[in-house]
Amino acid sequence: MSKEEEKLYPEIKEWLQNYLTDKYKGYTVQTTYETSRRNLDVVLKSKGINCKEAIGLQIKVDIVGILKRGNDFKLVFVEVKDTDLTLKDLGQLWGYTQLIDPIESFLISSKGLGRLSHILNVLKREDLLKFGTKTNKFMQIAKWDKVRNCIDYSSLTPKL
Repeated sequence: MSKEEEKLYPEIKEWLQNYLTDKYKGYTVQTTYETSRRNLDVVLKSKGINCKEAIGLQIKVDIVGILKRGNDFKLVFVEVKDTDLTLKDLGQLWGYTQLIDPIESFLISSKGLGRLSHILNVLKREDLLKFGTKTNKFMQIAKWDKVRNCIDYSSLTPKL
């Protein structure tokens, strides 16, 4: 991770906190970017969550949203880049989402879709964004708007 990428974490974490609080009523929401430096299973365990799918995998997700209601928990992943996005960036997030199956998963770049724009907009390969063991969910890709401190919703792919 670069220093510029790291500088984006606090504002994207705050956006995620607000987004999840608004969308998932009835859940206690906590967001963290300590998972960018420490393994996901270790961070979750420190917060009283046992996610058997993450144990021993040494996954480091840039920002994680944790939704709790009683003994139930759900996760949201955000991978952050300060460069144009590539297939490698998408592959990294895809691997995490296939293993852990969060309820939502975002790939956000301050520079934009980069080479993924051709794959998604010209070749129309939104199928590459699918994940989920029980339902088909889609990873979402967006450009980060540094002025407004939120994702640029006009760049959000796929349009859900």
